Amino acid sequence: MPPRGYTGTDVAAITAMRSWLIALLAVGCGASVDRDIEDEITIDQGVYGLLIAGCDTTGCKDQPASGERVVVYAPGEPGALARATADQEGIYQIDLAAGDYTLCTYSCTAITVPASDVIRADWTSGPGGGDWSN
Repeated sequence: MPPRGYTGTDVAAITAMRSWLIALLAVGCGASVDRDIEDEITIDQGVYGLLIAGCDTTGCKDQPASGERVVVYAPGEPGALARATADQEGIYQIDLAAGDYTLCTYSCTAITVPASDVIRADWTSGPGGGDWSN
């Protein structure tokens, strides 16, 4: 029985709003990151990967970190060698010559790009700037 003073219209509106909010939360939190991205990669040599907005609360799912930037530094170079911005799915890719580099977003990692090959380096946000996985 509804509380005193509520009409049938109020109860119906509240029920409809509750259903709408549950559906919205299911859409917003239910999807996770598609980590199978190899078919999206168009470079023949360099580095690619996923940038992921990590989640540390119960029931929350990781989401793509779309729009985040990746910067590449080369030893002996005075500034950034290359930059890329993650697409809507959190995917970035950077065409690089074979060599050693430092790859950065909120934290950095060392990478080595082999000749005529690509490597994958994913980043997930978190404490201390996040974590890279190569």
